[in-house]
Amino acid sequence: MKKFLPILLLVIAIIFSGCASKRMAKRGLKFEEAGMYEMAADFFYKSMTANPKNVDAAVGLKRNGQRVMDEKSLQVHKAYFDGNDKQTVYSFLDTKSYLGKVNRLGIKLYLSETTQSYYDEARPRYLQSLYNEARILLDEEKFRESEGKFAEIKRIDPSYQGIDEHMRMAVAELIYREGYSYLESGFNRKAYHSFSNIIANQGTYKDAKELRDEALSKALITISIGDIKNHTRSDKANLLVESTVVSAINDLGNPFVKIVDTKNTDRFVEQQVRGVSMGSDLKVGQILAAKAVLNGSVLKHNLVTGRVQKSEQRGYLKEIVTVKDKVTDEETKETRYTKVTYEIISARNEASISFQYQLTSIETGAVLVTDAINHSKTDRVSFANFSGDHKKLVPGNWESATKDSPKDRIDDNHSAISNLRNKLNAKRTIKSAQALQTEMLDEVGQRVAQKIDVYNPEE
Repeated sequence: MKKFLPILLLVIAIIFSGCASKRMAKRGLKFEEAGMYEMAADFFYKSMTANPKNVDAAVGLKRNGQRVMDEKSLQVHKAYFDGNDKQTVYSFLDTKSYLGKVNRLGIKLYLSETTQSYYDEARPRYLQSLYNEARILLDEEKFRESEGKFAEIKRIDPSYQGIDEHMRMAVAELIYREGYSYLESGFNRKAYHSFSNIIANQGTYKDAKELRDEALSKALITISIGDIKNHTRSDKANLLVESTVVSAINDLGNPFVKIVDTKNTDRFVEQQVRGVSMGSDLKVGQILAAKAVLNGSVLKHNLVTGRVQKSEQRGYLKEIVTVKDKVTDEETKETRYTKVTYEIISARNEASISFQYQLTSIETGAVLVTDAINHSKTDRVSFANFSGDHKKLVPGNWESATKDSPKDRIDDNHSAISNLRNKLNAKRTIKSAQALQTEMLDEVGQRVAQKIDVYNPEE
């Protein structure tokens, strides 16, 4: 049956579309009889869309569609004789759009050469008037209004004289001036985004690239890693923190934040000093590459690998057996509980850290970003282990494995059994303290990086 289901659905769809097509064709005919030709053409169009092989719909669409075309062409003629070039152009474009829409269904309609000639005559006049208006607006530095005029020209004639260059200027100049104003006012990040916008969307424009680079240079916070102190007994805890923090900051993708390699900077300083002794100029700006320094302290760093704890639990193996009566030979079902033991195994590992830091401006000594982080990662397991059939294990308690006692208890109920099943099926692998440390340090690094990422000196 499943094999024929797609075919059956296809047949149903064809029947449904055929019925819908006939229904809409009938409605189109009624509108035609009422003299409402545009509505009639619309329903014949929908009918053909549902079923392109509907001959009645095709004939109806050609007949009524041509009437609609004639009416639309009449609007072109009227606008032309009224001397309204804009209306002539847009009426013709509407007519042409309708012609294309119907033609795509295979129905050919007629557009007179006269209608086409009126459009061909009016279009260049209208485009020239638009162009003149747009240029005046551009000269008056009304960039948004000018852009609107140029955009209209491009919609009508995408290849019109230098339209792309004019549009680029209308769009880019406003953003360029905005960026330049930001740069002069010290809003270097905003300036960078403005010039980047121009370059991304308009390509090369004036000196936008040079100004973007200047804005980035001024906005850039270059960070050197200073002294990360270790106040713990954990060897190299500070180096682990430093490594993850540097990695997280480098992964930000923030153009305004960059880590400076102190060793390379020191090497550069040595080269500059040697250059000065040989008569070259000292480039102070390059030597003082770092604008901020990150200092911090690791106050606590602990890894705890917990002991695996095992405890013996007492329960029962539940079995349903068939018992045959020796006298009557009748068979009955009987539930038997056999005393067994199973284990509960548990363990807990943990990694914890306490880290505080501050990002300080080298130029002013102002604290730019500071935070104190207390973080830990923990993993634990607690599961039941039984060598027999898990499905038959029932929780409970008993005093002696060999004899019954009034204190014996069988917890053969849904809640108790469900809890035991959960223990039997619980996870048995615990993350090591070292793995937890890696996760913990990554999250600490992310927290430091995110706080630096959102810092904006311009806000």
